[in-house]
Amino acid sequence: MSLTPGFPWTLTCHETLGSTSDTCKIEAENGAPHGKAVLAFQQNAGRGTRGRVWSAPEGNLSFSFICRHPRIGPLVEAMPFMVAVALHDALSPHVPDVSLRLKWPNDVTCQGAKLSGVLIERGGGMENGWIVTGIGTNLKSAPQIEGRKTVSLAALGSSIEPAPLAHEILDRFGGWLARWERDGFAPVRAAWLDRAHEPGSRLAVQRGGNYIEGFFAGLDECGRLLLQTDRDEVQIIAAGDTLLLG
Repeated sequence: MSLTPGFPWTLTCHETLGSTSDTCKIEAENGAPHGKAVLAFQQNAGRGTRGRVWSAPEGNLSFSFICRHPRIGPLVEAMPFMVAVALHDALSPHVPDVSLRLKWPNDVTCQGAKLSGVLIERGGGMENGWIVTGIGTNLKSAPQIEGRKTVSLAALGSSIEPAPLAHEILDRFGGWLARWERDGFAPVRAAWLDRAHEPGSRLAVQRGGNYIEGFFAGLDECGRLLLQTDRDEVQIIAAGDTLLLG
């Protein structure tokens, strides 16, 4: 049970599940409460963003949790950034000699290689709406993904079991949720920027079947990506896959 006021989470661990997010979505539709979290020591049908398969062998972290809130619309917009900051801050103490950075909107990376990713989904009606957040982290091994660099915590010289790390992430998220409720999105945005890759980093953002290349110019007040193109124009990106080019 969390010690953080306002986010009384409970974590249930399973040996094997198809998808922790699918399990949470079913439970949310059946009335599962705010703070319900589900972890699988092995996940055999994990999902990433835009329908991709997320490889989650035994030893890696695969868990999801449910949020319900009277301000669910604004919360779902802030969630990618709150979760990313909580995830970064939970992982960083385990690799004190390594610099972890956030890539928009919520990947945790090390020297451009993906260590962790987040999938956020919303459902339910106006009165029983829910957000399910799925988190996958390469603890013991990193999957091979064509065109992408990946890394594991083990390769960075550290070791932690999935359940204790899930506890740390949920506690840190609870703190950021309380901060967002009190002070709004501005401190969340500032914390995310402080943990992100350097301004001026070269990015490619997928729009439809094409990629737009440019330089990271920060976030706007709503958390949308600011991309400075080679034509010295700043484009505002609300959604799209992002590659860190260097």
